[in-house]
Amino acid sequence: MKFILLLAVLMLALSGCGDLLGSKVKKKELSTSQFEVNCELDMNEFSEIMNKNIESQIQCLGENLHLFIRVVKSGKPGHLSRVQLEEYLRVFRPDVQPEVVKALKAVFDLGHLIAGEDPDYISKDTVDKVINFAVVFNREASLNFGPIFQNESEVTYALHQNHRDRVSTANKAIVQALRKIFKSDRGGNIHKLNIMDLLESFTTEDTRQDIERVKKVLFVKKLMLGGDEDHLTHIELEKLILNFDHLLLIGLDAVRYKYIILNQESILQLLKRDVNDLYDIVTQGDLNNRDQEVLFTMDQAIEAVKEFVEKDDFDVEKYRNMIGEAKKILMNGNTDEVRGIELKNFFVHAKTLLQSGTIFHRIYDKFKVQLESSQPVSIDFDEYRHTYPEHQKELDQFERIVKKYRFMKGEFLAPYYTRGYRRNADAVFEIALFEYAIKLVFQVYGSPSPNPDAVGGFSMDQKQMQALLKKFEQELIDMDLILPGKIEGTADNVSLLGTLFQYQSDTNNKLDVNEMTEFGVSLFAALNIQGDLFTYLEEDMACPKDQFGRILPECFKANFWKGVCKDYRPYLPLMFESMGAPKNCDEFVPNEAAQKFLETTIDAARSCNFYSDGDKEQVPFEKGDIMTTMIALMHIETTILRWDTNGNNLLDADEVNNAYTIYSGALDGFLKDKNPIIKKFQKQIYQFMIKYEQVPDEKDFGSIWKFVKFLLSFDKKAPANRKTIASLLVAISEQNAKNRTTPSFDCNLLRDPDNIPRNPNTVLPAVDNRQDFSSILTPYLHLAN
Repeated sequence: MKFILLLAVLMLALSGCGDLLGSKVKKKELSTSQFEVNCELDMNEFSEIMNKNIESQIQCLGENLHLFIRVVKSGKPGHLSRVQLEEYLRVFRPDVQPEVVKALKAVFDLGHLIAGEDPDYISKDTVDKVINFAVVFNREASLNFGPIFQNESEVTYALHQNHRDRVSTANKAIVQALRKIFKSDRGGNIHKLNIMDLLESFTTEDTRQDIERVKKVLFVKKLMLGGDEDHLTHIELEKLILNFDHLLLIGLDAVRYKYIILNQESILQLLKRDVNDLYDIVTQGDLNNRDQEVLFTMDQAIEAVKEFVEKDDFDVEKYRNMIGEAKKILMNGNTDEVRGIELKNFFVHAKTLLQSGTIFHRIYDKFKVQLESSQPVSIDFDEYRHTYPEHQKELDQFERIVKKYRFMKGEFLAPYYTRGYRRNADAVFEIALFEYAIKLVFQVYGSPSPNPDAVGGFSMDQKQMQALLKKFEQELIDMDLILPGKIEGTADNVSLLGTLFQYQSDTNNKLDVNEMTEFGVSLFAALNIQGDLFTYLEEDMACPKDQFGRILPECFKANFWKGVCKDYRPYLPLMFESMGAPKNCDEFVPNEAAQKFLETTIDAARSCNFYSDGDKEQVPFEKGDIMTTMIALMHIETTILRWDTNGNNLLDADEVNNAYTIYSGALDGFLKDKNPIIKKFQKQIYQFMIKYEQVPDEKDFGSIWKFVKFLLSFDKKAPANRKTIASLLVAISEQNAKNRTTPSFDCNLLRDPDNIPRNPNTVLPAVDNRQDFSSILTPYLHLAN
């Protein structure tokens, strides 16, 4: 389309029927009326071809082209000769810019590819067809393309659908006009155009940068049309014409996306339609037989992204390793190139997810009343299988999610940690999306789950989680999710929270897909909260900051609860109830117990709460510290709600005992290298931790003697409040850290967080040479159970 218009405009510029390199061409009279043009041509008007009707100017262009054909004699009457035109310009128009002459052959080559004519001639008939096409294009574009593509106003999804229909109708009219120019039958010959030569012909100093950008995405031509990326055949051009409507509509969705008011359901509908159309385009006909053909390299894809996405918005080069690994996970193959079968794999994932999402919304709408009640889901979905005969798999997955998952986010700011259930349609698919992605990752980096009915069939242990995060350490640092040198500790914390403190945590000591999904939901909620809470502390409370923009500890802790209460109290009502918070958050003055709970939670959430030179100076707080603290709080609420069966907002002694089956796995981890005598008292150590919020230290005589007295006591049971659970997190984390054999992060590096080296100096684990008093417990082994 654009090339055909360029053909017409260039031919006019070369016709010599006036000062065509200026802005206007007026009527000229020679010796007879056959050498006159009865119109005034304004070249500036052609820049408005997308925005207003310029049919009169297009017709005037046609008259000028006809005049040139009549005036300049060629070897083929009624044709415009490239050779004679070049000779005419050389002799009579030395003022014509060299760039125009250079482009002349390319224009004729385009005419050859489109109309199938002699590459050195363009006929009057073709000129007429081009002019007629230009009239149609201008009419449709000025009414539909310009006003819609260039519109920067927000529109509803329904109005965008109306715009798509208008554009599609215009597309069909344009394609119909274009088909009148294009000649399919080439007598068994294949007409071919060198795209690189074509681009070079139209390259000037003004266009060089844009042309170079086009060259970097030529692999898309091969992807969409087949062949090689440097040439375009008339057969491939016909494919482009046939798919013109779908391609332009996909382009419209991409251009207008940020201006459309969308929710999850409409996003799914939009993407499903575009992905299906795109898949049909790249697999139609013989394009479906390219399974082993390399369609493009990852370097080409990354270079294309760099051309069209500003580095400040997304520095794709930083994530090259992660992108390569994601490609392997999604498509298989290697990290360097994409073959046809691998692209199909990608489309399978996309189409599966989009299909599930749209079906999920349909199912949710049908059962909306029951699903949005505060009660567990009791719907017998088997009674409705006939309603979804082609979507049994999606129905099974939907049922499992709404019946198994307790906390959902979706359109909420955060999951509701309340006694009643809170669900929304977006949240159900969000969980399915998490599960799908995590399952793919676990299949590559994890191992088969010991649970035969595990979601996805794969799980991940602590060592595998460490290896996974280590693989993407640099990317996670660039995303501000971790600090250099903290990979092992972060992996241990993820494993700890994922395997023990989820609503679906089990006893297999592995991180399963559903457990990691629950962790992912809380993580994404905490990422949202961190920004809101940091802004509150920074702006509303005017908390002082250090030179690195971190909030000083005193102000952070003094205003933390009030900040959470202000925006997120509805999501954590039981927690604020336990602290006796008034209804008006502005009147909330946390008591000593609330502050101790906060201190303990912070200690559980931060691997570096104080600088390394003793517990004297607390490290200031950045956004990431808010995130980890909120994650800890959400997991504490999960624990309360899971095990508090009598609803008194704490864990009674019997409820604590019921939870032992889950938490015993954590004790297995940090007791494995201890004296066998200590291991015998695993359950008593758990009870001791609940009662005293510490782990008995077998190398401290006072601590081990305190444990002996505990063993001899009649009532070892104790209730657990939120601070107790936070202390349990701290104790388990500390014990895991003691058992590490690799160097740990030096917290003193946080004195200059902007200059922490990528491979920082670390602190070797201290060797504990103290005497072991475990033998003191030998007389009491009969009390172990």
